[in-house]
Amino acid sequence: MIPEVGHYALILGCVFAVLGGTIPLYGLIKKDPYLIRYAWPLSYGAFFAISSSIVLLGYSFAVDDFSVAYIAHHSNSQLPQVFKIAAVWGGHEGSFLFWLFSLAGWSAAVAFVYQYKAPSGVNQPEKQVQHEAFIGRVLVVLSLLIAAFSLFTLFTSNPFLRLLPIPMEGRDLNPMLQDVGLIFHPPMLYLGYVGFAVSFAFAIAALTTSASSELPWAGWSRPWALAAWVFLTGGISLGSWWAYYELGWGGWWFWDPVENASLMPWLTGTALLHSLIMTERRNALTSWTLLLSIFTFSLSLLGTFIVRSGVLTSVHAFAVDPTRGVALLSILGVVLLSSLALFALRGGQYIKPVRFGFLSREAAFLAGNSLFAVATLTILLGTFYPMIFQAFGLGNISVGAPYFNSLFVPLSFVVFAVMGLAPLIKWKNATSDNFIMRIIAPLSASVVIGVALSVMFERGINLVVCVAFIMALWVTLTSLQALYFDQKSRKHWKFDSQCCRQLAMVTAHIGVAVALVGATLVSYYVEETNNRMGPGSQLILGDYQFEYQETELLIGPNYTAEQANIAVTRINGVDNDVERIGFIKPQRRHYTVRTMNMSEPGIHWFWKGDIYITLGDKINKTDYAVRIQYKPYVRWLWIGSLLMMLGGAMAVLARIRIMVMTKKLQRLSQEAKLTSTIIMWK
Repeated sequence: MIPEVGHYALILGCVFAVLGGTIPLYGLIKKDPYLIRYAWPLSYGAFFAISSSIVLLGYSFAVDDFSVAYIAHHSNSQLPQVFKIAAVWGGHEGSFLFWLFSLAGWSAAVAFVYQYKAPSGVNQPEKQVQHEAFIGRVLVVLSLLIAAFSLFTLFTSNPFLRLLPIPMEGRDLNPMLQDVGLIFHPPMLYLGYVGFAVSFAFAIAALTTSASSELPWAGWSRPWALAAWVFLTGGISLGSWWAYYELGWGGWWFWDPVENASLMPWLTGTALLHSLIMTERRNALTSWTLLLSIFTFSLSLLGTFIVRSGVLTSVHAFAVDPTRGVALLSILGVVLLSSLALFALRGGQYIKPVRFGFLSREAAFLAGNSLFAVATLTILLGTFYPMIFQAFGLGNISVGAPYFNSLFVPLSFVVFAVMGLAPLIKWKNATSDNFIMRIIAPLSASVVIGVALSVMFERGINLVVCVAFIMALWVTLTSLQALYFDQKSRKHWKFDSQCCRQLAMVTAHIGVAVALVGATLVSYYVEETNNRMGPGSQLILGDYQFEYQETELLIGPNYTAEQANIAVTRINGVDNDVERIGFIKPQRRHYTVRTMNMSEPGIHWFWKGDIYITLGDKINKTDYAVRIQYKPYVRWLWIGSLLMMLGGAMAVLARIRIMVMTKKLQRLSQEAKLTSTIIMWK
């Protein structure tokens, strides 16, 4: 009974979405505010119906209702409850229901924030009517997207279909997905993917509105793009961290098609954030901002197509179905082609001549956006080239890390150079003398300290490592200097919204710099050894000695495991002192239901790096193939990601603070007018 209720709730959500995409649209055509306002309750209705649907699916997982085909294929009575949560979105059908839930959630959030009221000082009656019509357009676009994905889910990916005869036991969740990280990684990734639908909807609303209305749509769109970017950054980072400690090979980025699918919208989304600043503050690059909004969401849809269609081979593809890929490709085609056609028809009204100097922040933003676009095209070509090559009957070809690294790394360094310049240059134009005076100190310090640090890690100078240190320091110092100049120009330190925005920029840029250092050091200075080990055997790697002491047999809730207890000691090279570090306990697990073997690595981490041990295949009764790696500063990657997310969150909070203060001032102004009216009447 519960699955049927969930199924009907999904149908009801689809009905609300269809009505939300048609009734207000008719009101927009007829210029009827009453019909336009239906967009708000219908958005709420779709969200609550779809929320009920996914909650009921989760309940069915919790009670082991194996009469539901999706649950029978992705769960088991022995599966821990915490992993049953991950199983809700661990398969194809559930992942699309969560995608739908996320999209409905974003739509309801937009409806909640803009409740028939004009934000940010727009309080004139005619402006309020324009505002309601504009937000109505946004909600119509989101409702149409919800309707499309609801129909896709109901007809091709319904998670509530029954299975007869009812099996006594489920097939269990894929062992690779039985991890706490998978509770958070897919939801954050989907929230990021789907969040860019809001920016897309704002762009479509802007294209269907006359530019002469001068509504500040870019300012309205930016906090939503920031929130989506924060979620996507978190999703990519969690995926990298999960692959690092769960898959057993010790890597954090493989240039796999699924990884590339998430990186492409992140790159264009980053460009979009900066382009929205230009459009909001300088009324420049408006048409480019509209295009970025369209392409970022389209790349999110493309990423979903890559992940779920199986059209490209990936180590991350856990639930693929090529037959459903056609429907996904159709949705992508309709969204992209229709929006580009609309841009071709209406985008010309936003093309305006803008003059700015070569040494200006506008020029730096434009250069950065261009570099992000080139990087995205580079990844797109490398990801799809093997498929195109094969489609033309030219045979099979593989495009791997050498291609991506050879093109992406130099591009990244140029992006870092521009990142450091942008905060120090003035808007519109800057004199060469002023420009040189501002950059000479951070540039000199970056070069001197960067070279010194690279020499510390290697007797000679590794050019890539040296440039990475210089670029990371350059971005960090220029960001801090920009914050200093901003506060100095205001005579005294004032923690207001402007300061919060500056701190957000500094935090995010420093996060990128920290991640760059971590990625470079772990790539160039990783140490590794592969050996045969058993009880009593020893080996040395760098400054560490490893002794295999014993093998334990463990029984988990749905697996059995052989666990190696390996003692680790640090050897001081000067006086040969020995310091006991502790035990590292990698496992070799056998999942009984799925009949799969998995390596669960053992990791001991320091602030300077990780010792990473993988227990491989069994060689004889006592010995195993063991891989031991030392990964210097690998955790700086995720520390940098956390700083990026923190910076993005601070920027969102700054915008929320502005909205709250604006509404408070509006209310005080209205109260003052009312008071003066009463006094005059008396």
